Amino acid sequence: MNLNNLCETAGFLRTILILRYAFNLICIAVPIIIIITIIFKLGKVVVSGKEDELKATLTASFKKVIAGLVIFLLPSILTFTFSLVEENFDELTICINNATPENVKYYETISEAITAVQSLEASPTKSNVTRAQNAVAKITSFAREDDVVDLLTRISRAEIKANENELIQACKAKNGHYENGYCTVVELEPNTRPEPNIGGNGNNGGNGSYNPSGSTGGMVDYNVSGTSFKVVNTSMSVNDYVKFIASRQIAQNKDTSRYSDKCLGFAYTHAWGLYTANTSYTAEDGLNYTGAGHFTTYINDSKQDVLSKVYNELINGHPVILQVNGNKAGTSRHFVTVVGFNSRVTSASNITEQDLLIIDSWDGRLERMDTSGSRFMTSGRDCGKRDYSGYRIQYLKG
Repeated sequence: MNLNNLCETAGFLRTILILRYAFNLICIAVPIIIIITIIFKLGKVVVSGKEDELKATLTASFKKVIAGLVIFLLPSILTFTFSLVEENFDELTICINNATPENVKYYETISEAITAVQSLEASPTKSNVTRAQNAVAKITSFAREDDVVDLLTRISRAEIKANENELIQACKAKNGHYENGYCTVVELEPNTRPEPNIGGNGNNGGNGSYNPSGSTGGMVDYNVSGTSFKVVNTSMSVNDYVKFIASRQIAQNKDTSRYSDKCLGFAYTHAWGLYTANTSYTAEDGLNYTGAGHFTTYINDSKQDVLSKVYNELINGHPVILQVNGNKAGTSRHFVTVVGFNSRVTSASNITEQDLLIIDSWDGRLERMDTSGSRFMTSGRDCGKRDYSGYRIQYLKG
């Protein structure tokens, strides 16, 4: 238990103050009682005239005087003792010294403000922020400046949390994902293409394999959470394919025990499925690395070189599989499907990883790489695997 915290509590200080008063009263009253008792006893002996009894009474009285003197000086003795070992009892000493009528009254007057701030910290809401601010405003005229500053600082910190809680609730209301100050809500503009046929006739059926005449290639404009992106222009829109992935749960998190290490397989399936507009796939295709034979690997130690390659593939309407972080520390690797980039990008030389728009093989969601706490490019050396080498992508052959 931290005594310093208790020593700033009016109730605890009042208890110490009462004990101090009682102790001081005893140290004064007991010697007085001893002196009165000695005087009364000596008076009786003197009147009796018994010499032997007088000597015995004087001896006993002397001892009582010594005892009374020790009791009277006990506060000074204890103060001196504590001063010798003060460093071992510094919290207790501070607590005792802090127990004064003025401090008791002071902490009583600010207890409401302290309670209001504590309630705010326990439950950061806008209404609690207002209550705490009003409570502190009442004590600013007489409270110590450092205490007022401390309370206002705590209110300011809690207000940040209250604002964040409000943003989180607003984000949840929009079915978004809030993390580190960002609310990610994937809201693609309406697509004029017909809804995909989710049925399918086997792995080679569905809406059919890739038909060159049905895919114009290149890029089309989309809007994601207020940001303009250019995405690959395949015979099936990215918007429709993300809906299809969700309807079939073609993602690792459908069954983490079976698919936990199959991120690359699902990335192949997402990329090839989007490119061919194939809506017959299931999660088993991710497990079986469907589409893997249509991709080749490109590795380079230069991140910008790899990003340039990604840009060139995307503008030709080709989804790209990208190696990214598997955890926040980046000590493991993961694979996602890149389907577009921020519209502000004008060439391969000025594209960055934060510009990329991806389908995450983990949950099948369309995400922006610029979202805080999201995916980021990683090399084999970053994740401690020498055989993984540098930055890596898988792109379509031919």
